[in-house]
Amino acid sequence: MPLSVVEQIAQVVESRLDAMIDNAINYTIDVLEVVRPTRFGDFTPKDRQVVLVQGPQEMLAELSHPGNPPAQAFRQIFQIRCHVMGSERSTETIDELLNQFQSDIVKAITSAGSTWHTFGGLAIDAQFMSVEYVSADGGIDGVNCPLAVTYRTDEDDLTQVRG
Repeated sequence: MPLSVVEQIAQVVESRLDAMIDNAINYTIDVLEVVRPTRFGDFTPKDRQVVLVQGPQEMLAELSHPGNPPAQAFRQIFQIRCHVMGSERSTETIDELLNQFQSDIVKAITSAGSTWHTFGGLAIDAQFMSVEYVSADGGIDGVNCPLAVTYRTDEDDLTQVRG
């Protein structure tokens, strides 16, 4: 059974983030794991963990077009949440860690070169949105790097990519 286009894009995003694990040669942050949570979460936040979840999706009527079948355009937000829970004795500033984490996330996602934003022909555009800092227990625990991906499908078959 074919996967929906948005799920295929999610898998490409996840695979690009997975490339950061144990890759100190190319990335400053030594990523422990990349997680796509199940319905009940089934993960414990850990230091230098990346959690990938889908955020809101919107239909883009201005990018949809007629045809047989018509093409519908969507913008899917992927929340790329980076946890930083280091030692209280660490001399690294939290800002430094979060800046490096964000930089590494952008580098990993855009690693496919000048056509990174098409995710192998599945999307028509992608762009990073404003970073959000995540706070808990009185301190900053991480950074969320939202990624907006625009793609098109057949109106009656969300597994069919449309250009």
